[in-house]
Amino acid sequence: MSLIRSTVVGVLLSLGATLGWAAPPQTVSAARATAAVERELDVRAKPWSGDFDAMVQRRVIRFLVPYSRTLSFVDHGVERGVTAEFARDFERWINARYKARLGKRPVTVFLLVTPRDKMLERLNEGRGDIIAGNLTVTDERLKFLDFVAPRDRTLIRELVVTGPSAPKLGSLEDLAGRTVYARPSSATHDSLVALDARLRDAGKPGLKIMATPEELSDEDALELVNAGALDTYVVDDWIARLWAQVLPKIVVRDDLVLRDGDYTGWAFRKNSPQLQAAIEAFYAEQVKKRGSIDARVARFHKRFKQIANNTGGAEAKRFQSTIGLFRTYGDRYDFDPLMLAAQGFQESRLDQKARSPVGAIGVMQVMPATGAELKVGNIRVTENNIHAGTKYMDQLMEREFSDAKFSQHDRALFAFAAYNAGPGNIRRMRGEAEKRGLDPNKWFDNVELVVADKIGYETTTYVRNIFKYYAAYRLTVDAESASEKAQQRLSAPER
Repeated sequence: MSLIRSTVVGVLLSLGATLGWAAPPQTVSAARATAAVERELDVRAKPWSGDFDAMVQRRVIRFLVPYSRTLSFVDHGVERGVTAEFARDFERWINARYKARLGKRPVTVFLLVTPRDKMLERLNEGRGDIIAGNLTVTDERLKFLDFVAPRDRTLIRELVVTGPSAPKLGSLEDLAGRTVYARPSSATHDSLVALDARLRDAGKPGLKIMATPEELSDEDALELVNAGALDTYVVDDWIARLWAQVLPKIVVRDDLVLRDGDYTGWAFRKNSPQLQAAIEAFYAEQVKKRGSIDARVARFHKRFKQIANNTGGAEAKRFQSTIGLFRTYGDRYDFDPLMLAAQGFQESRLDQKARSPVGAIGVMQVMPATGAELKVGNIRVTENNIHAGTKYMDQLMEREFSDAKFSQHDRALFAFAAYNAGPGNIRRMRGEAEKRGLDPNKWFDNVELVVADKIGYETTTYVRNIFKYYAAYRLTVDAESASEKAQQRLSAPER
């Protein structure tokens, strides 16, 4: 089976490299292993809430962060991303500033990867102390959170980003009647709702706001726009410009602004004056002296593999010709057909003629020996090839994970991971996740984190790429279904 080759920089880089020094490889390796152990935090720990002095006394500060290839991710135990680096700066600043008070027991900052739609809930439950995820300050969020969002920084603007499949847009009004996409928990979703209301008040068609999965990051969505799978997306300007450097087909529309003049910052529980003062002092003494976020994130932009368009052109035709087969074998082996199609696209772009250098064949890139063992017929035939790939994953799950309690959604994600990294590795990672208090039956934001830490970014990239293709297929199918239903309503005779 084929593997994704991630372009993440070498794992010998330590966190210290971000400060301009490099340690010997053996030192980095030892430090990385130690850090991986020290920074494991059992998320089953009892909820706790308190202000900054109590956090220092406790020696623990918990950041709730999103999984994001711009903001925070882990590769072979090394934390990377803009948010991760600033959180570590905060940790170093606290330990230097309060050294006399702390003695030999320093404060540790833990980064808890959290779904964006769960961050507020977990913060107010006492399962985190600071939300750090490029969070825009909005009136609605200020009802529940306090922010430190320095006003001397460049204001955030939400811009429309278009791709090769986008229509001509002269103004925001040209979006009237069109489908737009956003995570329901995002500030951009609120902006689109406001634009929809303005359009309707002006007597124009409103927007068709389609919800993207919460697991789909802004970077993932921009890759889909670049590939033509989505035609437009709305994102903060600095993220759009960063990714425009490596996604050549996206166009950042500075003239199409949905929200302007806002700030992002770190959020925390209300009535935490000590924590607010500490973050403000950290910003004044540390962050301003280090320069802008843009300068810091520039080194990240070359690391990430682009995806290709799986909803247009020849790929779309192959999808239409194979989706019936994916439905047949998805139903037989309890996999979502669109998930299987997404994996087929990842493996071969749904091309039955594809051959790998090691001899894997067809849509699902099945090795001939494996195909013979599965006894599904000649795997050089498209249907048999899809049958073989699906049956193989089903056997992996039945043989290696018979005691697991996966949802259908997670069953597919774990199957993809096992397909890529080997079932034994993934079985061990489930056990490790359970030890850390993570859910061994959930992939995103749970076992995924342990796999990235212990095995590396390659497998998590593989699964996330498939999920992006799945999201593109799902959005396309849902949009087509909604369009057909609307046309049926319009064409139905009045009663």
